[in-house]
Amino acid sequence: MCRVLRRTAILACASVVLLTGCTSASPAPLDQATDAHGNGGGSDGVGSAGPGGMGGAGGAPAASCDELSAALQGALDGAMEAQRLPGVAAAVHVGGCSWLGAAGVADAEANLAMQPGDLFRVGSITKTFVAALALMLRAEGRLSLDDAVSMYVDGVPRGEQISVRQILNHTSGLYDFTESDAFWAAALDDPTHTWTPAELIEIVASKPPYFEPGQGFAYSNTNYIIAGLLIEVASGEPVGELLRTRVLEPAELAHTYLDGAEPALPGLVHGYGRSRGELVDTTSAVDPSAAGTSGALVSTTSDLTSFYRKLLDGTLLGPAELAEMTTWVDAPLGEVNGYGLGLSRRESSLGVQYGHDGSIWGFTSSSYYAIDSDASITVLVNLESGDAGRIVDDLSNVLVMP
Repeated sequence: MCRVLRRTAILACASVVLLTGCTSASPAPLDQATDAHGNGGGSDGVGSAGPGGMGGAGGAPAASCDELSAALQGALDGAMEAQRLPGVAAAVHVGGCSWLGAAGVADAEANLAMQPGDLFRVGSITKTFVAALALMLRAEGRLSLDDAVSMYVDGVPRGEQISVRQILNHTSGLYDFTESDAFWAAALDDPTHTWTPAELIEIVASKPPYFEPGQGFAYSNTNYIIAGLLIEVASGEPVGELLRTRVLEPAELAHTYLDGAEPALPGLVHGYGRSRGELVDTTSAVDPSAAGTSGALVSTTSDLTSFYRKLLDGTLLGPAELAEMTTWVDAPLGEVNGYGLGLSRRESSLGVQYGHDGSIWGFTSSSYYAIDSDASITVLVNLESGDAGRIVDDLSNVLVMP
């Protein structure tokens, strides 16, 4: 859920609340990751995928996995220090080498070391999961990408002119509710308020659009609040339950859940902002319903790395749906230069990478897969001003070192 935080206001008013969900489906408990010595924190090491496994983007022998482990952990430690992060966790899978690493703290007050398998809020990475659900329904003929949004959701400004495709690739022109002063005033006045999609759409209805549908690109969290609604109408199922049965369970993502839609797993790390140079805990400064299907997912580095590989190798979606997801529009979003359906494209030292970035109160995230290099990298940071994407680049550069 990018651009979701009004930092000055949120840091002045942040309070911590305990959030739970309300459905019967429950994710598996989180296994505690340890390092090679059985201790928490640090690197979980690089393991070879098996005899003859290949490591490194250039196909280095499996014996280089230990060297790669040390280099990746060194880059992660350096990035944490350079960005003054409380903590960071990362996962890299390349060829036959898989590495999990962590640095810093999951709880600054308790001085609790970050673990490689810790849970983070992952913000707008949620959008890829939601787009995948929409494409699954499209494959079954339950919706068309060219359908008008008004066929499924009432109250959307110009909903009869906006297509499902334009919602998913951010070409609808709809105002982003997270840019609204009224939204932030209400959210900060009552951090425990449970937001309904209708309330968020009502905020949008009072604002002019950025442009006519299909006439530009503007990243808007509103689009994916609407996407969650239309998925529920098209499927006849709650989006949280559909996500679990159609994506999380088939992909074996046991440590991922949509916060507010199902019971939370224990072990969410603390997320932070900075105020006058000091860390401020903003883990639960706003109820997760304010992010919903635009950014309320909680996950781990391993689960996200696995998800993007299974998504892009055809395990979760068929060829026609993947072709739709990877039909790009120009998207000037920092390092991102193209946006598909809930999927970003960026250039890197490993070649073209596909995935998504995210930010939400207390956290930033970045998870990408470079198909041509068979290299997956996920970075999760517990500081809202942290640059997870830059650390993806740092780790990418390690993989192409001679």
